[in-house]
Amino acid sequence: MLFSYGSLLAALALAANTQSTDDPSGAVPDTDAIEPPDFNVTAALFDLGVNVAELPAAQLVDRSSNAACSIACASLQGIYGPASVDFSNEPTYDTFTSGYWSQIQENVNPYCIFRAPDKTAVSVVILLSRLTTCPFAVKSGGHAAFNGASSIDGGITVSLAALNQIIVSNDKKSVAVGPGNTWNAVYSKLQSYNIAVIGGRVAPIGTGGLTTGGGISFFSSIYGWACDNVNSYDVVLSSGAQVNASPTSFPDLYWALRGGGNNFGIVVNFNYAAISLPGGNMWGGTRVYTENNFPAVTKAFASVVQNSPSDGNAGLWVAWLANNGTKIAATELYYAKPNGQNAAIFKPFNNITAISDSTQNRQLAPYTAELATSNPYGLRETYYGLTVKADQSLADAAKDIFYQELPATANVSGANPVMVYQGITLPEIQQMTKNGGNPLGIYASDGPLYLIHVACWWNNASDDPIIYAFITKVLNRLKAAATKINKQNDYIYMNYGGLYEDVIKSYGADNKAKLKSISLKYDPDQVFQKLQPGYFKLDRAPFVDPRYYSG
Repeated sequence: MLFSYGSLLAALALAANTQSTDDPSGAVPDTDAIEPPDFNVTAALFDLGVNVAELPAAQLVDRSSNAACSIACASLQGIYGPASVDFSNEPTYDTFTSGYWSQIQENVNPYCIFRAPDKTAVSVVILLSRLTTCPFAVKSGGHAAFNGASSIDGGITVSLAALNQIIVSNDKKSVAVGPGNTWNAVYSKLQSYNIAVIGGRVAPIGTGGLTTGGGISFFSSIYGWACDNVNSYDVVLSSGAQVNASPTSFPDLYWALRGGGNNFGIVVNFNYAAISLPGGNMWGGTRVYTENNFPAVTKAFASVVQNSPSDGNAGLWVAWLANNGTKIAATELYYAKPNGQNAAIFKPFNNITAISDSTQNRQLAPYTAELATSNPYGLRETYYGLTVKADQSLADAAKDIFYQELPATANVSGANPVMVYQGITLPEIQQMTKNGGNPLGIYASDGPLYLIHVACWWNNASDDPIIYAFITKVLNRLKAAATKINKQNDYIYMNYGGLYEDVIKSYGADNKAKLKSISLKYDPDQVFQKLQPGYFKLDRAPFVDPRYYSG
């Protein structure tokens, strides 16, 4: 132990749950939100009930990462108790790290894991990170596909699992959802209220990362993306202050959080607009097609995307893959109401003979659980992609490029490459303008877009370069094909962004500059750029390697 807890604990009286204001939401008044030039981290901790007077200042200067994190983790353990902090010699540590979707994130070894018990604890851990210079990462669902995204080697990985509130307003028009929830938990709770919120399509994905990165939903062609359906965010800033960002309160921060990722604070509560969904009932499922029907599939895909303004209930994705050498297209069709098979917009698909068809009336929560079975945990996983303007010729070309390059993975153990098409429909884009818009840089003048990404899982780290080189070649060829016919679009969807992609740059120079200005306003010391270095930062991709695609 690097310091005594005697008077520290006496001063605390374990009072870390003390709010910093009289407002029961924990939000601070406007005048206190912006960090002043003379901001004092120790004083801010004291205001939260944490007295660090006995922590020797000398130990906070020019220390190694391990020493800094030893101090920070020991402090958290002293404040919140041993059950709140896991170290590498404890079974709970291994249980936690094995809970990530991708094996690549499982293999990250934080100095400690902090299980934040409440919102105030999130403020405390940020301030302790600043005090000690121990870096941190934050985990909501842990579904990102590269190391450092929601865990950190040698630092503090902060788990938000305990922030799992789901509170329906009295009028059932809004729902407060904590970042510790998965979408299946949210949908299951809301089904009895005959409502839902705009969120993810796969059960175990966390609410936090999906929403701050955009958030494509089953219902996006009616209501827009998840980020466009958040009434307000309760967010902890780098000063430890918690503010409520909405179209009328901190509107610039609200705008930035609608797709700006983890660059501005830690969201501790999402206040979503609710939608009506009686009984959670909808329609959806998978239809599988063989190679002889591929031209008809790309034509049908293009038709649904183009005709989305006529029926926003409809949505889809198409996954191209090879099963034991046989090329197949697995198309997920879904509809925001029961009996979608009768919708005119799906007529082009109804005219194609499928070798299997699981489409049927469903309930939202179990549907997301079924889709999760095709996204297994514990494998090496990656995905990254690009966006092009909608054009059927590119749908045909992308599929052909993928299959032409696929043999490069033939000798990779356990490799299962997939190319996935989705539409960013015109109704989705139009919804992005509500409540002041978002920073994504997608405009109706671009018309509908195709979001195309390559995903893969495989067994061995030694094969990483082969997989990354394969995806790079596919994407570079597709980008060149789109550029040749003036259909290239720069946007990269953060939630499918790859480790070598500069997502924020893809939002456009003006939006990037605005995001950086907002970051400096609310985080003048750039805590969320430097001490939380993982994921997509304002000025860089997660990893820089000129060999691989970078947008």
